[in-house]
Amino acid sequence: MLNTESPSPGLIFGGFLFRADRFDSSFFRTFWEDRYGTSLSFEPKFNPLISYYSKEMGEPLSRVFFLTTQKFPREFLLATKLEAITWEQNWSSEGKRMVNVDIGLLSLENFILATTKNYSHRIFIGQNIFADLTYQFQNKSFHYLPWTYPDFIDQEKMEFFLRGRSNLF
Repeated sequence: MLNTESPSPGLIFGGFLFRADRFDSSFFRTFWEDRYGTSLSFEPKFNPLISYYSKEMGEPLSRVFFLTTQKFPREFLLATKLEAITWEQNWSSEGKRMVNVDIGLLSLENFILATTKNYSHRIFIGQNIFADLTYQFQNKSFHYLPWTYPDFIDQEKMEFFLRGRSNLF
């Protein structure tokens, strides 16, 4: 008989890119922690896709990241991404997003973002959502991959996830 192992739990990640004239990071901290509990937060300096998103969302844009300190089953990645799509719709104005929400899951082995966009390296996880392997953990640090989104290719963000990883032990 084949015995399967349950995967270890992970930490849920939420990244909010938002119109700074309509929201602030404290709004998102309260919103996030009401749902997922105490979380680490980080306001990244490196955001190369701001100009890309400003075409849809307008300006000024700001960004804040949250990473739960409580562990969640990995199945929460799909459920949380589906919720985030509803959040984006609720915060939209005149058919345009005012907030872009990135959802991910940090495990001991890697960091995965959930996305609605299919591509050759992405794995379908259900309900029109795909998993994008963003970082691998090797040699005591995170490493990005050739397809990692440009705004996740910097040491500052990888160090944030490395700090958060300590909550998985």
